[in-house]
Amino acid sequence: MQYRFSRRVYAVFAVACVLAGSGLVLLRYVPFFDAPQLTAMVSGFGALGPLVVMILMALAIVVSPIPSGPIALAAGALYGPMNGTLIVIAGALSGALVAFALARHLGRPAIAGSSNRFLVYLLRPHSPRILMAIIFASRLVPFISFDAVSYAAGLTSIGIMRFALATTLGIVPVSFGLAYLGNSMELLSGGRLAAVLALACLVTIVPFAIGWIWQRAHRR
Repeated sequence: MQYRFSRRVYAVFAVACVLAGSGLVLLRYVPFFDAPQLTAMVSGFGALGPLVVMILMALAIVVSPIPSGPIALAAGALYGPMNGTLIVIAGALSGALVAFALARHLGRPAIAGSSNRFLVYLLRPHSPRILMAIIFASRLVPFISFDAVSYAAGLTSIGIMRFALATTLGIVPVSFGLAYLGNSMELLSGGRLAAVLALACLVTIVPFAIGWIWQRAHRR
């Protein structure tokens, strides 16, 4: 049993290293923080552009430091508010399911013997309806980390279909808002455009920063 537990821990550590390394490489070569430049890059893929946007959006969910806001803006700028929304939803849901699966199949077994109160609480059986309501509500609030909720949900007892449904319904408003805003970027200029892009990045980065600070504070 001890061997199995250790093997799971090593697997989680290996996956975390791969994701962190991939994130650093992507942040180095992909202009995630510059929506106009990101839009120009994606447009160069032609008919494969929507697939590229979905992949980038999924990676932004699985790898926390990557901001998803500018990707959604680029989707709206390139494909319009409606098609852009569908592309953003498909990418975000794909990333959420990957994060959920990683937490469910690697994280949950690895922490099964943990004495941490928060982890013990997550592992306990809870009402599926309550969990769906929490996930749905969290998706409506931009400043709640999409990534963290996806990983945390995988540690709970909720089924993947309920998780997918709650996530899909919850991300529609924000996805449409960002895609619509991206489609209207040509109407913005100068400081207003910079402010919008800064806000989009802030919405996706602040939750990660808060989580990192919170973890550092509670380790002391």
